[in-house]
Amino acid sequence: MALNKAAPAFSFKKNGRGRTAFVTGADGRLGRNLVRALQRDGYEVRTLSLRKDFVNRIPGGVVPYIGDITNKKLLNDALHGVDVVFHLAAIVSEYKAHTEEIVRVNVEGTTNVLEACRQNGIGHVVFASTVDVYGNNRNDVLTEDSKLKPTDKYGYSKMLAEKEIEKYADRIDYTIFRMAAIYGNEFSASYFKVFKAIKEGKAYVIGSGNNSLSLIHIDDVVRAYLLADQKHNNSRSIYNLSDGRKYTLQEMFNMVADIMKVERPSRHISPIIVRLMAKNRNIDSDELRFLMSNRVIDIGKIRNELGFKPSIDIKEGALELVREFQKSKDA
Repeated sequence: MALNKAAPAFSFKKNGRGRTAFVTGADGRLGRNLVRALQRDGYEVRTLSLRKDFVNRIPGGVVPYIGDITNKKLLNDALHGVDVVFHLAAIVSEYKAHTEEIVRVNVEGTTNVLEACRQNGIGHVVFASTVDVYGNNRNDVLTEDSKLKPTDKYGYSKMLAEKEIEKYADRIDYTIFRMAAIYGNEFSASYFKVFKAIKEGKAYVIGSGNNSLSLIHIDDVVRAYLLADQKHNNSRSIYNLSDGRKYTLQEMFNMVADIMKVERPSRHISPIIVRLMAKNRNIDSDELRFLMSNRVIDIGKIRNELGFKPSIDIKEGALELVREFQKSKDA
């Protein structure tokens, strides 16, 4: 995906001018989108990425650092003179990593970032957390005050990382975003697997199909991150970040089928059987966990405090994603 994507309609009129931002995990999907938006909004941008080849793909003017968040000296050097840190780096796909590695990067790495921020007098840290901290299957409407009950390694590691951030509350302002599943630009591969199955009439509805999925478009995620820094006022806040809507698995499958003008999936399969079939269908454990999740996310707090209002309707976003799928080699 080209890094010189045209500025979206939500761009802020250079509200970041004069501020220096540091982005960890800049070579990830969210990181690449955020770096572009920060530059458009007038920030001086520094990035931390694992891959050396990322240097050849970043926009001009961005100052790149190569390494990871377990390197304390590198973090200290990179953060000198920075105003805000967007901490995105993490192991997200738990099926690819052992528990020890997830904790080392997601928890201990976050502590390293915080300590480097403290030593350099950084005023604000924006942290990418997840709704997985609430657990995968909840019947209550989830607010920021809901009890944390992570049921997977990734969610548990993010809960521990949040606790590390809160330990620095007397020294560093922070904004924590508990994000729903992201879709849109560069967030397509997992969705394409489902689209292909629906197109070929091979998609099964898991269980009753009435479980509630939580989603948010990447453009709205980026806009929330910009708002977090540009509207923050010596605050320490946690926000749920989704589009605030409730969609069932059946509704989402039906919407995609209707866009593609194919038959709606109507065959149901038990969760036990789908776990056995997942590997043969090229569905990894992270993707399966999302499809079987059941969460309704309340975003009243971020609406009231940051003035955040999702701008991408699911029908518009799904149409965009399906059209991208139909042009791809996966179709």
